[in-house]
Amino acid sequence: MTDLLAHEVSIADFNRRVAGEAGRGARLMMLFVEPDSDGPRLVAHLAVRGGGLLRLEVSLGERETSYPALTPRVPAAHWYEREIHDLHGIEPEGHPRLEPLVRHQNGWERNGADGEPEHRGHKRLAGSGVFLIPYGPVRSGVFESVQYLVQTSGEDVAYCAQRLFFKRRGAERRIVEVPLEQAVLVAERVSGTSSVAHALACSQALEALAETPAPPRATAIRSLLAELERLYNHNEAIVRECEDASLSVAQASFAALKEQLHRLMWMLTGNRFGRGAIVPGGVAVDLDAAMLGALGDRLAQWRSVFRADLAALRKTDSFLDRIVSAGPLSLEDARDFGCVGPVARGSGVDLDARRDLPYAAYGATDFKVPVERDGDAMARMDVRFAEIESSLAIIDQLRRGMSGGETRVTLGPLRREHALGWAESARGETLYHLRAADDRRLAFCKLRAASFANFGIFNRVFDGQVLTDFGFIEHSLGLSPAGCDA
Repeated sequence: MTDLLAHEVSIADFNRRVAGEAGRGARLMMLFVEPDSDGPRLVAHLAVRGGGLLRLEVSLGERETSYPALTPRVPAAHWYEREIHDLHGIEPEGHPRLEPLVRHQNGWERNGADGEPEHRGHKRLAGSGVFLIPYGPVRSGVFESVQYLVQTSGEDVAYCAQRLFFKRRGAERRIVEVPLEQAVLVAERVSGTSSVAHALACSQALEALAETPAPPRATAIRSLLAELERLYNHNEAIVRECEDASLSVAQASFAALKEQLHRLMWMLTGNRFGRGAIVPGGVAVDLDAAMLGALGDRLAQWRSVFRADLAALRKTDSFLDRIVSAGPLSLEDARDFGCVGPVARGSGVDLDARRDLPYAAYGATDFKVPVERDGDAMARMDVRFAEIESSLAIIDQLRRGMSGGETRVTLGPLRREHALGWAESARGETLYHLRAADDRRLAFCKLRAASFANFGIFNRVFDGQVLTDFGFIEHSLGLSPAGCDA
């Protein structure tokens, strides 16, 4: 994996260094506070141009309660700094919208401690005919807990704010508390539909701490499972869009295709979501020649049906009319706010951790990262359509070129103090920052799911949109509130 450079700086230099790196094309990946015996430490992870990683950190000391906000110069820091303020009481001075994010009241109408409404976005418009629609957190169907505050005067959406974090589950704390071999079991339950990606990122962070790389055969199996997970997640987005367009036959057909992918994952791992397959040091499953052959045959049949169904869908006017031009996200906003995954690539940001920060077996595979420029719901779906073909090609390469050898090694003692693990989930880059307490225990975990990076632009893609397109836009973003509610 890519080496991580670390620098400790002063409070005065922290803002300047992070903003300076961002100005030179670096991308803010994470920003958080890490407890320390000498007081809290402010930590930033950045991906610099050319493929390197940089960690900047500053000791705030026991008495520091504030620091100069990054958000005015680095917009991607806006949710991170609100989270820091909520969880640690440290104020990013000069933040343009320092309202509650993680710790919020129990209603949109409830006032905060300063007497101001908790979510000030609802004051954006006022007057006759303007009203609010509080949508969620409980909705019909199988949806995660998230509440949207839609401001409208009828059909056009004037403003849309969102509130998450209804189910803070303490996963980060639990990862630290359990024995090392069980940490990944917690990680893969942070966001169930991205179990493989979370397990992979967490395992790689643990292996970096222990300086114990997984064997080549294990990394190939890991990558294969990650691509299979990408397939059924992208397929789920298609199912949701067909449902929104009331295309019952298409919805049922793509849902059947998705079910086939889950059954393939069960065939390979014994679990429909691949849980328990990836472990620190390698994998807990092996794929013999007969299993790999069966996988190839079934995916070939799957590809044939998928292509036919997709060709029909892309000729359906009642589908295209609803997602073309819906929910536009500009290249500048996607880049400035640190978006990842299909959300970023649909707006022209050429970003993919599999290629840019090679891990597992991706450095030895040949694949294309699809990028679209229009930035609308159609562009985000086009990225997914193309990535499905790319994932099928990657699986075929891995299946045919699988080397022999062991699938798991014993994780050695933790030798490093800090490590960062990452994986490109179907939603985008997923990160795990770990700190060791001693050679067998963790002291700290901070994870960042892809959806945390993407939820911050939700209100921007809804400005000026029509209310009836809400579902099309939401599902084109493919967000997971569970990924944020760690």
